[in-house]
Amino acid sequence: MAQPTFQNIYYSVGSLKLIERSDHRILAGLAYGPGISNLDANGMINWTNCYWRDSLLAQQSLRMYSENEIYFVTGFEKDSCTAVFGNVTVPHTYPFIGKMDSLGNVIAGHYYELNGEACWYLAVGLEVTADNNVIAWGAGEAGAQKRIFALRVDSTGEVVWARDFDQVGSFQFIKELPSGDLLAGINVLGVGAVLARMDANGTIIWSRSYVQPRGVVHDAVVGSDSSFIITGSTDTFHAYFPDPLPAGYDPRLFMMKLNGAGDVQWCKGYDVDPYVWYTSQFSRIERTNDGNYVVLANIGYRANGLNYDFFSRPLLMKTDLNGDTLWTRAMGANSYAYRTADLLAYSDSGFVFSGIVWGDLPLGNTGLPYVIKTDPLGHYPCAEQPQAMQVMDLFPTDSSITLTSVDGATMYPLLVGDTIFDPLIVFDGCAITTQIRAVPQRRYRLYPNPNTGHFTVEFPDPLRVDCSYAVYDALGRLLLQRPLAKGQETEEIDLSRFGKGTYLIRFNTPDDVCHERVVVQ
Repeated sequence: MAQPTFQNIYYSVGSLKLIERSDHRILAGLAYGPGISNLDANGMINWTNCYWRDSLLAQQSLRMYSENEIYFVTGFEKDSCTAVFGNVTVPHTYPFIGKMDSLGNVIAGHYYELNGEACWYLAVGLEVTADNNVIAWGAGEAGAQKRIFALRVDSTGEVVWARDFDQVGSFQFIKELPSGDLLAGINVLGVGAVLARMDANGTIIWSRSYVQPRGVVHDAVVGSDSSFIITGSTDTFHAYFPDPLPAGYDPRLFMMKLNGAGDVQWCKGYDVDPYVWYTSQFSRIERTNDGNYVVLANIGYRANGLNYDFFSRPLLMKTDLNGDTLWTRAMGANSYAYRTADLLAYSDSGFVFSGIVWGDLPLGNTGLPYVIKTDPLGHYPCAEQPQAMQVMDLFPTDSSITLTSVDGATMYPLLVGDTIFDPLIVFDGCAITTQIRAVPQRRYRLYPNPNTGHFTVEFPDPLRVDCSYAVYDALGRLLLQRPLAKGQETEEIDLSRFGKGTYLIRFNTPDDVCHERVVVQ
């Protein structure tokens, strides 16, 4: 039986991070404001939950530790700061680490004042370790360089260690190794792609620079023997400077295998001539279910004869264990530009990835998030395009690099509340070249919400057929099921016997499924 594929566009904002849950639904950083959405196997939204706190930014990354523990990171703006590029007063941004339950309700949160003196400490990535510690790190957005920092906190949010490095650049990832050591990928201005191995306390064991001087590291997967597969780009002039690209700018995407000491085992370069890689958007790599690798990257182009590199098309590439390509697949409708974000190797052996698309969209010529799912061979539901790929051996040299830091940070708790927005609008992305069709998202009105356990459900029209609803707790356990009769306009529900908490109401009709969240106080 063929696995389902889809291409959906969402009227939404968010980080576009993707997590597969044990029930094979997908948590995605999609919401009208800071928050997450739960997607079914067809990319339709089961529920959306948002959090709210003045000056708390949208979540930048998500990681699931258990079925009822989801960590996320972002930034908290507080006080003012004079930027390093002049006497410009801007909000001081502190790293924030929060914890959600399985329905997206924020149950804990802290922000951290590092002992360094930079203005921006936006946390954009995190790793949850085997002992339930959280490691958060900072990086600039595409084309921006901010402070290199990382901190580790325990399960209560207390600081274990914090490092604020002196160099200009950005962390791209920190991965826990089987031994408990950490592998960090760092881009340092003018130095190239830097990899560092740290112990559990954040002390650097070795740090080495590769693909100098303008190469950058993107992402990594860790082998059971603590070897690493790294992706990156050989040249990223555009990522550091707003000037026109130099003549002859032709970066290669690379995959590189290193052993636990950082020695290069092999390195492959990939060329997409006559196009170029859009290196300002970093690639993503995941291990596939059959033990090989899949890479998501962005094809770019030189627009209107100008010497600039713009994003254009997503490209999926599957390779064997030696970096040789098994297949490559690009996609994209004409007159639309796609930027990639996150990649998920899905449990049915298909691939899910997210990003932003620009073009003539139904809500204006602006960027909207998308999520696309392919089959196990990387075939898209629509708009697939052939893309030739040239593979070559690369021979990068490396050198040691010293990283110095200001250590320490102070934790402060921060209360975060939940808020409710209207349901997100979902569009069929495969109709993008003709007429975009809104996929119906049925919504029922619950009031009062929050409540003491007694509330009313009001249907927008009398029910046309017999249907039903079910109630689940925050752990996803089924509490009760009840029928709904044809012609019914309201339903009274009593959850008081189950106690205080957040519950999910699932309405089932022959045409659709809708979820609503209710809070019992």
